[in-house]
Amino acid sequence: MPQLPDTYISVIFKLTFSLITVILTAVANRVAVNMLRVRVKDPAHLHTLHMLVRNTIVLAGCIIILFIWLGVGSNFTVAMGILGAGIAFASQEVIGSFAGYLNIVTGSMFRIGDRVRIGDVVGDVLDIGMLRTTVMEIGEWVKADQYTGRIVTVANRMVFAAPVFNYTQHWRYLWDEIMIPVTYTSDWKRAGEIMLEHGREYTADFQAQAQDELQALMKAYPLHETMVEPSLYIVMTDNWIEMTLRYVVDARERRKVKGELHLELLRHFESKVDVTVASATFEIVGFPPLREAK
Repeated sequence: MPQLPDTYISVIFKLTFSLITVILTAVANRVAVNMLRVRVKDPAHLHTLHMLVRNTIVLAGCIIILFIWLGVGSNFTVAMGILGAGIAFASQEVIGSFAGYLNIVTGSMFRIGDRVRIGDVVGDVLDIGMLRTTVMEIGEWVKADQYTGRIVTVANRMVFAAPVFNYTQHWRYLWDEIMIPVTYTSDWKRAGEIMLEHGREYTADFQAQAQDELQALMKAYPLHETMVEPSLYIVMTDNWIEMTLRYVVDARERRKVKGELHLELLRHFESKVDVTVASATFEIVGFPPLREAK
């Protein structure tokens, strides 16, 4: 029986060990995911850890396969050097995205589940890959912070080229404002009291928690002392009095709360004959004379 050449046998062994490595990588990933599901209950934290473990296992599997095919020694070093130089020249975008991935992970810029803005893209982070971050988009043609339904993929290198805004990482609340103009003949003091009453009503359930989280944030960063209780600001203009209510709200509930507050305030002001919401009016004083066509 003729024997196979040593070269063929070596290739068969390398293919076999490579296949085994791929299978073991998949099994290790599955085992790690199951262990994480048992120990981690927070869904956002679970997805973030899964992403880190998955990428680490895949990277380790790729390195093992390179060892299998190139061996250990000078050949491997030379091959990796040539390969690295070629990749660095031809794939600058890929290297930049991978560097961005390392920056995201080591710098804790954001995690899966956070609401972020990267460049012009705003949304909730669905996945963080080695090269791309996947985001469920909000905004665009939708006027407030609600989903558009589009899944957007952003290259990780964008974290070096554009500012990254994180809405929920250290403090999951935002300050929002409602401005309602009232006429000078209105009882503006009563209008302000009504706005503060409704602001306190809508924020009473989470004010204590928001204050605790804000205090923790102030210990970590040099922030000035501020408050989470609703506050009212008044500005006099040529046409009306601007009544601005400032309040804290969950970053994902901003539009809902703002809509409910507007509705309640309008209903309340309608029942008060001494409070009138102002609007711009224009008086037409005349028209230019019309000329007959010749």
